[in-house]
Amino acid sequence: MKITLATKITIARIFLIIPTVILFVLGMVFSTDYTLYVVFMALSSVLYATLCATDMLDGHIARKTGTVTDLGKFLDPIADKVVMVIMLLLVICHGAGLGIFSYNSLVITLLGGIIIARELIIGAFRCIAAGKGLVLAADVYGKIKTTLLNVSLSLLIVAGTHVVVAWIGSVFFYAGAIMAVISGVNYIVKNKHVLLDKQPEDAPSEQAEVEAEDVVAVNEESADEAVASVEK
Repeated sequence: MKITLATKITIARIFLIIPTVILFVLGMVFSTDYTLYVVFMALSSVLYATLCATDMLDGHIARKTGTVTDLGKFLDPIADKVVMVIMLLLVICHGAGLGIFSYNSLVITLLGGIIIARELIIGAFRCIAAGKGLVLAADVYGKIKTTLLNVSLSLLIVAGTHVVVAWIGSVFFYAGAIMAVISGVNYIVKNKHVLLDKQPEDAPSEQAEVEAEDVVAVNEESADEAVASVEK
């Protein structure tokens, strides 16, 4: 199995999650030393932003070079969702522990739960579609949601450095959570046919197949009779 350039970038993104998380955890450990805290959190934020940027890069390369593969389709959403969920949980835990988000920490926690639930629901929805041989493309609302959440998490990682950064990150996070709900509902409604049990219109029904078999049998019988009459 040949691994394309786009897939290599996707795999690199997955491995890059590890140092991103380690730097963030080190920032939490050394939170009492402001200098070390800022350094570790800033590096973690930069790595996370790099992960987000390469998300668009590997997809662009795959489409431009015509090297879209099943492995890439499998790994790409894993890289996206895993890093977002892990960093979201770490940010919520860190922010609640240090009181970075003050009174809105509970709101961010609840919205974080909604975002994770949305990703699980859409993931299950796509699995059902894949089982039916359907490929569902992402829409513009989903892309806006992803952009807002990526920007917000990049800022919330370093939210402890200044209250203004924390509030700007919170605003982007609120907007991203709202778009997560809107895009999720829109995605399911737009593709509601995935949940229908009836067969597609172009698929032959069982009755049609039976009738077709009867027609074939009648034609074969007529042909045999014609041959017999000729032989006589």
